Amino acid sequence: MMISGGVRERSSGSAVPAGAADRRGGEATSAEEAQLPFAGYDRLGERQLIQGLSDHSQSELEAVEGYERSHKRREAVLNKLRYLRGSEPLPGYDALGAEEILAALQDADLQTIKKVRAYERKFRNRPKVLDEVVRIQRARREAEPARVVPRYLPASARSGASSGGAKRSGA
Repeated sequence: MMISGGVRERSSGSAVPAGAADRRGGEATSAEEAQLPFAGYDRLGERQLIQGLSDHSQSELEAVEGYERSHKRREAVLNKLRYLRGSEPLPGYDALGAEEILAALQDADLQTIKKVRAYERKFRNRPKVLDEVVRIQRARREAEPARVVPRYLPASARSGASSGGAKRSGA
């Protein structure tokens, strides 16, 4: 919930407590605050919200999407959510620290490693994790035997038929 931590009260420059919803000098009720996906959500403009969405976990993004669909229905926010929403590459990935992720990758297959790299680049973009993912991926590829990639053959060569008067077998 990194977005809400940086929200400041416009008039005084002091941080807004999580329970207050600065609406023209009034305070929000706890029921209003409880409905918000995270503290300070109602004070964020569309642009601020879109820029900070990648700092949130999949479960938080789900809450934002539900709230946004039932309240403001801002198309730009919903489009960004569609881009960001997806399944975590490892169970509970968003709650894992860098060391835990790297430990889990030691036994992961190449497909999972690839998913972790893509997910990490899309969300947290931590150099330590990305560098180690690349190192593990390279080591894993070197350890596995190379797969034979079938050579491309045009359909005419695969069927045995050829044009231009070439000999056919048995004729």
